[in-house]
Amino acid sequence: MGIVIDAIRTSAGLDVIILASGDGDFIPLVEYLKNQGKRVEVVAFGRTTSLKLKETADEFIDLDLEPNTFLLKK
Repeated sequence: MGIVIDAIRTSAGLDVIILASGDGDFIPLVEYLKNQGKRVEVVAFGRTTSLKLKETADEFIDLDLEPNTFLLKK
């Protein structure tokens, strides 16, 4: 829950919050931040991301679509 507390504490000074998680447990956080007038973007792997989280976020960036752009190469 540290991410939630940090997001709420720092959101007053931010316009956009980027959440790097596909966990549906963060839906209430995204809804809260949006109700506070913040833009919320989610960055995660689309195949394992909660559908409701994708729908709730202002923007969803799917890491599966461009792995060479987002992932480190071995």
